Amino acid sequence: MIARLLVVPSVAVWWVVAATLAAAACRPAPGADLSGCDFAKAKLESLDLRGVRLDGADLSEANLKWANLTGASLKRAKLGGADLFHTIFDRADLDGADLSGTYLFGANLIGTSAVGANFRGAYLKDVLMERADLSRAVLEGVYMLRGVVSGGKLVEAKLAGAVMVGADAEDADFSGADLKRVVLTGATLHGARLDGADLDGADLSNAVGADWSRAVRPPLTEADTLERGLNRILLDPERTR
Repeated sequence: MIARLLVVPSVAVWWVVAATLAAAACRPAPGADLSGCDFAKAKLESLDLRGVRLDGADLSEANLKWANLTGASLKRAKLGGADLFHTIFDRADLDGADLSGTYLFGANLIGTSAVGANFRGAYLKDVLMERADLSRAVLEGVYMLRGVVSGGKLVEAKLAGAVMVGADAEDADFSGADLKRVVLTGATLHGARLDGADLDGADLSNAVGADWSRAVRPPLTEADTLERGLNRILLDPERTR
């Protein structure tokens, strides 16, 4: 009986100590190793997280507005639904990360590596992605008004149905990319590579500098885009009032 009374509190104390150590190990700070930590729905707004390691961490629906993650490692991190308003990911490693449904309005991903990352359905208005490596990344259905991907690598990226109106994609490499039904109206594409890209149903009206001569399939013709625009107006009762 006495032995049992001694064992129970020792186990309880052990769990308290373990929990305390785990909490300390997952305390956000510049350069900290936070790999595998659980920050789901956490409030990390405006924090200095430069150089942190968040490989495999759970940041789902976290608030990272204005946070600075320059040079951070977020390989295979879960960021689905996170608020990344003006978050800085310059030169960060987001390879294989899940950023589906994230809010990246005004975010910086300059020189960032996001190979194979999932951005499906993300909101990327005014995002800066110069020289970012988005090879094999999934950007299907993203909204990227005035996004900047100049000098970026989007080799074999999946952009079907993406809206990239007014994008700056000078010298971007879209080789082998899936650009079916992508909207690149008013985009700047000087020096952009579209070798082997699939532009079936893509809208490049008013885009400048585009050379799709080596694409697998060409984009819509001017007549196609005019017909599509007319049909959209006829089917939208709000525009007929």
